[in-house]
Amino acid sequence: MFFLPSRFAISQGAVFAGAFSIQALCGLNAQNFTARSATLNPFGVNGQLPFGVMPSIVGGKGIKGGFGLGLGLSTTYNSNVLLSENDPESAVSMNFSAPLSYTSDPEGGAPMVITATYAPSASVYFDNSDFNSIDQSGSLGIIYSASRTTISAFAGVSQNSGADSLVASQGFFTGTAVSLGLQVGYQLAPRTSISAGLSTSITDYGAGSFGSSGNPSFSGNLGNPNDSGNSAVGFSSYTATLGASWAATERFSFGPNLSYSTSVSDSVDDFNTWGFSMVGNYKASERIQVSATMGFAYTEFSEADASSDISPTGSLNASYQIDELWALSTSIQSGISPSPSGSNYVINGWSVSSNLSRQLLVGSAGIGLLMDFSNYQSAGPTGVFQANQENQQNIAFLLNYSRPLPLFNDRLGFTSSLIYTMNYGDFEYTQVQVNAGLNLAF
Repeated sequence: MFFLPSRFAISQGAVFAGAFSIQALCGLNAQNFTARSATLNPFGVNGQLPFGVMPSIVGGKGIKGGFGLGLGLSTTYNSNVLLSENDPESAVSMNFSAPLSYTSDPEGGAPMVITATYAPSASVYFDNSDFNSIDQSGSLGIIYSASRTTISAFAGVSQNSGADSLVASQGFFTGTAVSLGLQVGYQLAPRTSISAGLSTSITDYGAGSFGSSGNPSFSGNLGNPNDSGNSAVGFSSYTATLGASWAATERFSFGPNLSYSTSVSDSVDDFNTWGFSMVGNYKASERIQVSATMGFAYTEFSEADASSDISPTGSLNASYQIDELWALSTSIQSGISPSPSGSNYVINGWSVSSNLSRQLLVGSAGIGLLMDFSNYQSAGPTGVFQANQENQQNIAFLLNYSRPLPLFNDRLGFTSSLIYTMNYGDFEYTQVQVNAGLNLAF
């Protein structure tokens, strides 16, 4: 979902509001790894990096010269670490993190901005060392603005360990997603601009492992009678976009966008998707910002017995600073990807998240909601030993609280969260996660 607002820059407040909500809901586990990595788009309204802004992953303090560093230590209780339907296995882990960020233009206004992040993390499980993991994520963004031309480039990688509701066959695994993008925009007239972009996303699944209880909820659906079920298939997609934007007013701009993508996977023959959407950006005030797309995608499968399909597409990032105390953010994204655990199936996925936060006399509290809808579609004949894959719905509720502590010049903070998750469809489970920790920002 390509988006082209004024000056060809992403609406920074809306993008970060949505990204923060998703990160808060998903940061403790990898159960939505497939859903998130399938819709990576560095230049969409749900893009990965608000160019030119100091990444708030560190805490906003910043070191001289545009550097920021954070240290985190927390403990997490997980009531169902393998997302099992019948025999949940609980686990307690200690988590360490050290996020680092950099921007070449902390004050803003420079013609070229380089923004980078790197966030290593390690988890140690007290009861099962097989789940111990070292994960990392990083990104590099460059944006260059001339009088009429803007060039943006992005590279990002995300590595997460855990269990994934869409890859029940994998057990506890480490997944890696890579996203690359290049975009060029040109301003034809004071109110009219055009742009073109190329991007790719690649997802890979490492070898999975099961805990002491195994994963009895998984019945096997890879279509291979010799397959033990402990495997998943990665995928990659390549996308080209062409769009235009017209600024109707100083606060509202809109325009069409065309896209073409091809997806490659060993679980399904290559398929192509053509998309058309209308994109818009509305900034009612400093308190209200909305970025959205709405359209459709036509997917053509290479399998002889598969039928082509037309499906709706859309995305949204909206932020509303209600008053000095209350803030609301909402994000929606959609995407089509090969199923990592079923032969000749694709997933038409939608993710919806929302977060309401309130500033307290000391600290802040929030409530959040994340819903992933994964709709399976047959892309050709299935194997004799393969069961039909059913649609899945994953719903998570979040409560969080954070506050600064009067130590180290208020750079030390306490954070806590409670997440309750329900999954319906191919198999059903519930999960509770409780997290509490300390963060130090430099």
